Amino acid sequence: AVVNFILVEVGNGRDVFEKLMREGIIVRPMDGYGLPGHVRITIGTKLENKKCMRALKKVLSQGK
Repeated sequence: AVVNFILVEVGNGRDVFEKLMREGIIVRPMDGYGLPGHVRITIGTKLENKKCMRALKKVLSQGK
């Protein structure tokens, strides 16, 4: 199968989703699919992916 997204385990998926939205990054929380600790990230351009990874690192480091 070929997909254009990755599933990432982030702890509290809904919380990470909300924080990423404030950073201008749109992901999909997966709690509605029985995976409350995950978000789904669609693969974008190289620049978009780098921006997403920077924001994800920032958001995840805030939880520590």
